[in-house]
Amino acid sequence: MKTNIASLVLALCLACGAVRAEAGSPERKCPVVIDSVELSYNHQGETSKPQLRVEFDNHSGKHISKIAFSLSLLDVGGYPHPYPDDLMYGNGLEIGKTKAFTWELASESVDIHRTGETVVVSKVEFSDTVSWIDDGSETCAFKVDFHAR
Repeated sequence: MKTNIASLVLALCLACGAVRAEAGSPERKCPVVIDSVELSYNHQGETSKPQLRVEFDNHSGKHISKIAFSLSLLDVGGYPHPYPDDLMYGNGLEIGKTKAFTWELASESVDIHRTGETVVVSKVEFSDTVSWIDDGSETCAFKVDFHAR
C-alpha cells in the first residue's frame, strides 16, 4: 500500500513538473513578450493618423538595445497584409522591464476597414552585440482578430 501511494505521489509530482515546464517554454523562446497591441487613430485637425501602441516585456535575461517588430493588417476576410516597414524600438530595455511604445503609421498603408492586426517580434539586439532573429515560426506574436468567421 505504501509503495502504491509513493508511486502515485511521484507520478503526480512529475506530471506537475511537466505542465510547469510547458507553460514556461514560450517565455524561454521569446526574449520579448508582447502584452498588448492597440491600433487607433490620432485625430489632429482634419487629418487622422493611424498609430500602433505595443506594450512588451524583456524576458531575455539580458539588456536589450534594439527590437524590430513586423506588422500585418487583416483585411475584411481575415487575410494578412504586411505593413511595408519594420517598426523599430531602439531606446533600450532592462531585464524584466515593461515598455509601451507608439509608432505613427503611414495612412496609405492602413485600411480603416481592417479586421485586426498581428505584431511579431522579428529581431532583438542585445547590448552584448548578440542578436536573436525569428526563425519564421512567429512564436513571439500577438494577434488581434475582429473579422466575422
